[in-house]
Amino acid sequence: MSDRHKALAAVDALALLLRKEIAAVEAGEFSDLVQFSTEKVRLSEMLEKYLQDDPQAVSKAQLLDLKDLILRDKHYLQVAQQATADVIQEVYNIRERHSIAGLYGPRGSKRDNHATVSATVDKTF
Repeated sequence: MSDRHKALAAVDALALLLRKEIAAVEAGEFSDLVQFSTEKVRLSEMLEKYLQDDPQAVSKAQLLDLKDLILRDKHYLQVAQQATADVIQEVYNIRERHSIAGLYGPRGSKRDNHATVSATVDKTF
């Protein structure tokens, strides 16, 4: 197989892998993402090597399609990462709220837990 064919095969394999990763994120199958990560690195390095040897091995249109997939995948991964961070923060907040530092004081008495702090007005002239 020539380097041109290998480069095209790498593009196709990387595009397929990106589509699988996007589908996994959409389905919430986050455990599969670790496997995709190492394979993406391997295919990307392989494609980079082939393109260094022959920059014309893959058409500009194919590279643009691959770029669109990469950007879409990046967006999905960023959204999933932010959602995970939000869930972690919410779990932390719930634990804080229900710990001694939250609803109850250090002696076990219930704290005054209002959503807003009562304002004080300076009435001196």
